[in-house]
Amino acid sequence: MAVVHKPNGKLRICIDPQALNTALQREHYPLPVLDDILPKLQKAKIFSKLDIKEAFWHVCLDDRSSELTTMITPFGRFRWARLPFGLKVSSEIFQRKLSETLCEMEGIFPVIDDIIVAGCGETAELAREDNSAKLQNLYKKCAESNIILNDDKKELFLEEISFHGHKITSNGVKADENKVDAILKMKSPTDVSSVKRFCGMVQYMAKFLPSLSTTMEPIRVLTRKNVPWNWSAECEQAFLEVKHKLTSAPVLAYFNPDLELLLQTDSSKDGIGAVLMQNGQPIEYASRSLTTAQRKWAQIEKEALSILVGLKRFDQYTYGRTVIIENDHKPLETILRKPLSSAPRRLQDIIMEMNRYDIQFRFVKGSKLLIADTLSRSYLPTETEHERTRVLCVNEDISDSRLEKIRNETSRDKSLMDLKETIENGWPPAKHMLKDTCKPYYDMRETLSIIDGVLVKGEAIIIPKSMVSEIKSLLHSAHLGYDSMIRRARGNIFWLQMNANIKQMAENCVPCQEMKAKPMKTPLIQHSDGKGPWNKIGLDLLQIKDRNYLVSIDYYSNYIEVDYLTSTTSSQVIQILKKQFAHFGIPSIIKSDNGTQFTSSEFRKFTESWGIKHKTSSPNHQRANGKAESAVKIAKHLMIKCNREGSDPYLALMEQRNTPRQDTNLSPNEILLGRQTRTLLPSVPKDQHRKIHKRERRKRSIKKHYDKSAKHQPNLDINQNVYFELRENAKWVLGKIVKQIDKYTYIVKSQEGVTYRRNRLHIRPTAVEAVIRDKSPIRVVEPNIQVSYPVIQDPSQNPIPKIVNDTSQPLKPSEIVPVITPTSAPTQETAPLLRRSDRIRRRPAKFDDYTT
Repeated sequence: MAVVHKPNGKLRICIDPQALNTALQREHYPLPVLDDILPKLQKAKIFSKLDIKEAFWHVCLDDRSSELTTMITPFGRFRWARLPFGLKVSSEIFQRKLSETLCEMEGIFPVIDDIIVAGCGETAELAREDNSAKLQNLYKKCAESNIILNDDKKELFLEEISFHGHKITSNGVKADENKVDAILKMKSPTDVSSVKRFCGMVQYMAKFLPSLSTTMEPIRVLTRKNVPWNWSAECEQAFLEVKHKLTSAPVLAYFNPDLELLLQTDSSKDGIGAVLMQNGQPIEYASRSLTTAQRKWAQIEKEALSILVGLKRFDQYTYGRTVIIENDHKPLETILRKPLSSAPRRLQDIIMEMNRYDIQFRFVKGSKLLIADTLSRSYLPTETEHERTRVLCVNEDISDSRLEKIRNETSRDKSLMDLKETIENGWPPAKHMLKDTCKPYYDMRETLSIIDGVLVKGEAIIIPKSMVSEIKSLLHSAHLGYDSMIRRARGNIFWLQMNANIKQMAENCVPCQEMKAKPMKTPLIQHSDGKGPWNKIGLDLLQIKDRNYLVSIDYYSNYIEVDYLTSTTSSQVIQILKKQFAHFGIPSIIKSDNGTQFTSSEFRKFTESWGIKHKTSSPNHQRANGKAESAVKIAKHLMIKCNREGSDPYLALMEQRNTPRQDTNLSPNEILLGRQTRTLLPSVPKDQHRKIHKRERRKRSIKKHYDKSAKHQPNLDINQNVYFELRENAKWVLGKIVKQIDKYTYIVKSQEGVTYRRNRLHIRPTAVEAVIRDKSPIRVVEPNIQVSYPVIQDPSQNPIPKIVNDTSQPLKPSEIVPVITPTSAPTQETAPLLRRSDRIRRRPAKFDDYTT
């Protein structure tokens, strides 16, 4: 939401349109221009001008458009039901609808939110009557169309009115003197610098008036070296003549709505200058002085004000059109792109009023803004205007006496007075041109201003050096920490090196340091788990009631050993460690706390003689020996729980060692010993289990890959007519399904009565009736059809060995060929006689699919 102050002092609610305007596509509807209206006003003698109240609100929005205008207010989110102000499409949409409504009315000309009524007649009296009649018709039409007029702004029965920078009268059109006042009333130069600025402006305009250089010669002489200053009558006459030429054709151009509109603005320390141009040729000039309060503004605020003044001064041209703004203050380019809420408060007011216009900011060097720069320094005196921007409170929480003290101390502070002078007179273009006391403020110059005699940075009061100690004491009165004091100070007060000063004060406060909490824990340092099993172990003592135990843990596998100690001496600990080392080997590193049994000379000699590096944790920092501490906790809980329920702690410890770790899914026993140890809990050997799972995963993967190019085939019924392939790439023959062996294997009988075993891949259903001719069982020698199928087999498993001379070994299922005969009584096959070789007779594998 944006709030704009209207000329009558009331407020106008608008939306912040920057983001929405970027996405909107303009409706190009031509706005009325002077050339369109002048031919229709030749006989007009009396004029009236009416203003439409809240013009854009006469246009209703549909639901989709209304949702785009949703804005955030202190009372929630609201969306506009009518066309809001600030959108770049609003003026053209409204102008089209207004023109369509009033297009048939003679002598009435709608121009955005104004309506011009022209009264014609031979005499002024007749023209007045004509104007009155047209007004009555207009009022009636407005009532029918629900158009509300503003009675406070109506101008009735005038002999001349202003339109687009011109005066329209009964005698014709004449230039509006206001558009050239900035040049005509320009004061004569008083020094060489002002002469150079005037010459620069004239030089820019010389391309439209080639003869201007001759007229300028008496003035240009004053810019030469060794020429004393003397503003003679000849110079004054030349000055007046040049101003007259600059404010008349061909220098001053007529406005053309089809050309790009350019507004150049500039602000000096005391004034504002603006010029409206098309194709490099001026259309209108404007300048004005700054008020006493505005002269104390920051330069960025003055430059923004110059843009706003130019837009409003040339409103009849700039409103409803895209305007290119040229200015030499680059920070404005960034601020105008940011959300409204991110701008300083005073700039928010200015930018909100700019939102009424469709502007595009373009940064140019000051040397190219010759006209605007000259006008801003040779400004017209302006009566003190009522500033409608909201009052900026220095700080509502500060007392009047303290504020007065800050003001007085500021006036005694030399560096701040230098800064104040720089702000009032304007910042130089380069940092090295500043006084040393002002250089630290150069990078923040855009946010510095003077409010009621107090220097402020944004909204924060700049504290004089003599009051810094007092303000620091007030900040620390509650003994807040550094961060809290910075948050309290930021946005309210400011002085150079404020953060460093506050930090130093917090660190030097004795009560704060004495009562300060412990520092936050340092980032976790993960100790190495060693290069392999039992390479690095941790040691700690565990005491349960009156019994002491040595707890050892392998860093690599988390394998825990718990050994009873008859005493806690170094010799007893060494004895237990020797026993462990005999089982698992000598570790490279031992980590322990600083217990006497680990820090004694005896233990040191033992580790040195056995080639072990002994590391101890920091005193009073158990976390440094966290691995051993964790093992002690596990062992303690395990033994106490087992003691309470009367179970064997050694069995529990055995199960703990067999329990897989969360990170590796392997148990300590598997990592350290390479196997699971046998316990009372039934289990499958881990290696076999993993191998089975690995094999099943591979089978599933193969099937998934194979099925990508496969398709499910429907099952076949018994006696169903089919075609089947006798052999690979051979002719398909007709037959019937006799039996289904498995999901994809069938026994098929041909029309000759011969049965075959075929895969579903080589069978296809048919509607052709197969006629089976029964024959006596015979064996048909038939080559086997070679079919490729995916073989799912674990490569780690050995193939089944071939068994020789083993009559007790039954044949594999694939070697049994069912024999189907056409008779109801089955035949019994006689066992073959054995020969001297005592060899088992088996038919060749190529006949496996053949049956009779």
